[in-house]
Amino acid sequence: MSDTWLVSVHEGEVLCLFEECEGPIELGRQEEAASERLFQITRRPGGGTRVVIARHDEVSVSRKAALVEPIAFDQLLIRNPSTSVPLALEDGSQILPRQVQAALMPVVLRLGSRLIRIEWSGNRPSDSSIQSLDQPTIVHLAEGVGYPISRLDIHEIPAPDVPGILGWLRGMIRALQSAATEEDFFHKGAQAAVEIVRLDSGRVLVRDEGGWKTAAAFFDPQFRPMPEGPPSQLVLGRVCREKKASWFDPLRIDHRPPSLDGVSSVVAAPVLDRAGEVIAVLYGERRTKSHTGMTPPVSKLDAMLLEVLAVGLSAGLARVEQERAALALLGRFEQFFTPRLARQLATHPDLLARQDREITVLFGDIRSFSRITRKHGTAFPLEWTSDVLRAMSECVLDHGGVLVDYIGDELLAMWGAPEEQTDHARLACRAALQMLAAVPELDRRWRESLGAATAIGIGINTGVACVGNIGTKYKFKYGPLGDTVNVASRVQGTCRYLDSPLVITRATRDRLGSEFLCRGLGRTRVLDLAEPIELFEVHSPTCEKAAGICARHDEALTAFQSGDLDGAIRILDALTRDHPDDSPSASLLARALSFRQAGRLDYDPILTLNQK
Repeated sequence: MSDTWLVSVHEGEVLCLFEECEGPIELGRQEEAASERLFQITRRPGGGTRVVIARHDEVSVSRKAALVEPIAFDQLLIRNPSTSVPLALEDGSQILPRQVQAALMPVVLRLGSRLIRIEWSGNRPSDSSIQSLDQPTIVHLAEGVGYPISRLDIHEIPAPDVPGILGWLRGMIRALQSAATEEDFFHKGAQAAVEIVRLDSGRVLVRDEGGWKTAAAFFDPQFRPMPEGPPSQLVLGRVCREKKASWFDPLRIDHRPPSLDGVSSVVAAPVLDRAGEVIAVLYGERRTKSHTGMTPPVSKLDAMLLEVLAVGLSAGLARVEQERAALALLGRFEQFFTPRLARQLATHPDLLARQDREITVLFGDIRSFSRITRKHGTAFPLEWTSDVLRAMSECVLDHGGVLVDYIGDELLAMWGAPEEQTDHARLACRAALQMLAAVPELDRRWRESLGAATAIGIGINTGVACVGNIGTKYKFKYGPLGDTVNVASRVQGTCRYLDSPLVITRATRDRLGSEFLCRGLGRTRVLDLAEPIELFEVHSPTCEKAAGICARHDEALTAFQSGDLDGAIRILDALTRDHPDDSPSASLLARALSFRQAGRLDYDPILTLNQK
């Protein structure tokens, strides 16, 4: 005894579902909103089928309104699992809640405003009227959507027809090449089904909560206006289930639904996504009265051509999806990276994978932000902060850096990842000097309204860090993690105590070569770091004043660190007389004088900072 059925669902004169099912059938409404599609058929792993025939809020239909099982060749067993709602039959009788009743086929149930007809599939189309291609449509995951050309065996086509077939294929390629968006592809696909495959109507159907909706349609001009009835659920079900192009002749169906009146042939092919799932169906019909005076039946060759066209749609949609994703990534990456690097990462996002890399990290802080905010409130200083951070950010991008984050009034940037930059330390220092060069103009712009000077402090460190996407699935954030970052942050904090706008570590200094002027600032203990760090101040090599100061200051620092306080004081006293505005020299002189006055009892060449 067969356990295959034909199930049709009508609402008034509209055929909502016409599908082949297997095993026991459960009819009911959606479990909850959008949990299941209306008129969706679900085949359960253990056997049987669930058919959703009402929305979740249609309380006149139970979630499990009816269970139907075969008990004999021509009989069904109908169960009403509801505890309160009777189950109505078309003849006016009812099956009470929790009751079971046998019935002869075909059976017609009334659930809410819909009629459900269930019959044996002995009335389904015969093998000669519903056919499918031998193999399912194929997707190549590594390359996007692909098509095995060998399946369209040119040797099976009569020689006189070969030029026509090749012309059709060229026409398909031209049609799809002109499409640029998802809507374009759908329209071109429906149009090509009519003009190239020579169907009377072509549609692209996509899933909707109510079943299927038309995303694009095209009709032979000689058939306009053409009624657009519901598509054949039987064909759609077969195409989605087997993922094969299928075709059949509705005139041979004993119980042909009203939606197929005037239709002589139906053909459909699946449109697949990258995972091989059906996302749309290319659907076409031939009418019983053709403008040629005859109605040629759909052939296997027609189905194969339609499948080629559907695969072209799949490839085009995959390309559109990939381009859309690349644009989204590009927009996201351009917030952090240079435009060139953003384009590179959009096409090669694997470069963002976490890895250990030697990098240079820069922290830049706006001075006096808290004091100015307390004086002016928040709104106005934020405009000033935004302007300063903008100028600093441009310097980072101008020198190939990555904008990692803004932390209040502070900027975090890095060099050396995701792309290799052998000169990452030099790039960071060039960017920092450009930031300092921009400060006078920023100060001129804001001093009057702020009533205070605009100044920044910059700390730089070089070392190995783990770099990659350190965010979450909710927020992308590319940046570094590790001690290298922590040290850079602490170095930035030393700027205010050393009264220097740009401070770097020994690790960065060793990678600069002779391009920059640097002077030592000594070794410093900072909060949360076990070992003292050796610090330097950086100047532009074109600054003649800085060149003279750096050499004399380094000589004094060497004397100070060796314990020669008198020698250090002599050099620093002369240096501060010549350059009274040189704060690091004045600061070192004050330390040396303090130790000498204390009788050297507390002498320590390492500066200890107990605050960040």
